[in-house]
Amino acid sequence: MKVIKFNEKNLDSAPTILVLGYFDGLHRGHQTLFDKARDLAAEKNASISVLTFPESPVLVFKKFNKDLFKHLTSPDKRLALFEEMGVDFLYLTDFTSHFAKLTSHDFIQKYVSHLTIAAIVVGFDYQFGSDHGDIGQFSDYESYQIAQVSDAGEKISSTRIRQAILDGDVSLANQLLGYDYEVSGIVVHGEARGRTIGYPTANIESKHYQYLPAIGVYIVDIEVSGVRYRGMASIGYNDTFGGKNKTLEVNIFDFHDEIYGETVTVYFLKLIRGMIKFDGVDALITQMNSDEKLSREF
Repeated sequence: MKVIKFNEKNLDSAPTILVLGYFDGLHRGHQTLFDKARDLAAEKNASISVLTFPESPVLVFKKFNKDLFKHLTSPDKRLALFEEMGVDFLYLTDFTSHFAKLTSHDFIQKYVSHLTIAAIVVGFDYQFGSDHGDIGQFSDYESYQIAQVSDAGEKISSTRIRQAILDGDVSLANQLLGYDYEVSGIVVHGEARGRTIGYPTANIESKHYQYLPAIGVYIVDIEVSGVRYRGMASIGYNDTFGGKNKTLEVNIFDFHDEIYGETVTVYFLKLIRGMIKFDGVDALITQMNSDEKLSREF
């Protein structure tokens, strides 16, 4: 897959199926667009292209807060997912105030018309341009609008997935995404309390603006140097020890290497419980023994 900053002078000239949208998370709803795009590409002997934005368009319209920078996927994961979906060309353009003022006609003339379009694929709720154009604006092109995808009677959406993660319901988030929600980061030194009670942890600082699940203890897998291990993760403030900073710590089962400075990926599988402030270390160890048993048996 080629990642290209959109410029009318550096576009591929071969016929392509163009998929339009922002695609935070590339969840099961989004995936149906790419199912259709792959069918069309095979039928028409065309490539698949996506025209999208590196950051959310919401940044242009809402008062800034740091959460607006957060994504369901890291930049690397997003690229990997696009590639898995069969995308050949990923065209990126910044969503700016100037871009937001473009009408749907302007958008087609400035962007779409410079590609050799074999067909266009969009989602059921796709709108674009300052005049909120819809698929009808693509009358000069063969266009397809993909129906809504639902789960348990509700629309699958990035908003719903984000809320599930913030609620700690990573099982639901994974079901809607179609893959395990993950957070990548660098292993750093922490307080080293875990090793004193028989549960050493890898303290992980995320390198990207991603949503961290709610405070609690989770069954996880963690990928270290390309190998995936089972473990249990704690997200919280170390209440038993009077901690004040929110941390992500993972106890990696049957793993004894030192990995400070390495980039790892944590896959959240299931919430075990909320965070508890224990009366002492013995009660904490008893609970962690139970948490480990659940995690190993999952």
